[in-house]
Amino acid sequence: MPRPTKAASLVAIAAVFFGISDAHLFAQTAAAQSAVATKTLMQEPLDDTSEPKVSVIRLSVSPGLIAGPHSHAGPVFAYILQGDIENQVEPNPPKIYRAGDFFYEPAMHIHRLLRNLSQTELAQLLIFQVGDTGKASPAVKILMQEPLTDIRNREARVMTVAMAPQAVLRPHKHPGPVFAYILKGEIENQVDPEQPKIYRPGDLFYEPPMHAHRLLRNPSKTEPAELLLFQVGEKGQPLATSAEE
Repeated sequence: MPRPTKAASLVAIAAVFFGISDAHLFAQTAAAQSAVATKTLMQEPLDDTSEPKVSVIRLSVSPGLIAGPHSHAGPVFAYILQGDIENQVEPNPPKIYRAGDFFYEPAMHIHRLLRNLSQTELAQLLIFQVGDTGKASPAVKILMQEPLTDIRNREARVMTVAMAPQAVLRPHKHPGPVFAYILKGEIENQVDPEQPKIYRPGDLFYEPPMHAHRLLRNPSKTEPAELLLFQVGEKGQPLATSAEE
C-alpha cells in the first residue's frame, strides 16, 4: 500500500482539528491542500465559575521583575510571546520557559513564581483566562473579553495553525467561541457579518459560536503565517462543521 504524501498528511491533520471533511474545508488547489498544519498545545476542561467569560490578556514583565504568589478564580492558559521566564504553579517545580513555550494554571492553584530572567529585555505573555480577572495591574492589557454562554461539559484548547503562502480554508463554523491571535505573517479573514480584513502580528479576532467563517487565507505568495487559537467546545464533539451555501 502506498504511503500517504506529506500534502495528504497535512490535510488530514487540519481536518481532524476542524472536525470536518477536507473536501469541504480546503480550497481545491494543490498548494492550499498541502499548506495548513495544526498543533494542539493545551487541552483542559473548564471549571465552573461564577463569571463565565474569556479574557485575552497581554502581560508585560519588566526586566528582572518577580511576581509574588497569587491564584486565579478560573483556569489560565499562557503562551510566551517573547523573552525567558522562570515560572512555578503548584504542585509543579519551577521551570524555564522561552518564546513559543506555554503553561497551564488550574483554577485556585498557587502561582508561586513568575520571573523575567533578563535584566535588560522585556518579557511578554499572551494569556487566555476564564472567569473573573480581578483588579488588573498596569502591566496587564486586556485585549478582548467575551462571555461564555454555557460551560457545562466544555473544554478549552490552545493550538497553533501554520499556513503556507496562499493557503486557504473553506467556509466553516464552530459550535463554540474562537479567539485568534496572529503570531506571524498576514491573514485575510472574514467572519459573518463582518467584511474581509487583513490581520498582522499582534492583531486579534473573535469568532462567535455558529457564525460562518467565510474566509481564512494567507495572502502572501512567499511568506508563511501562523495563528494562536483559543477555542471552547463540547467534550467529544467536532470542533467545526461546514458552512457551505
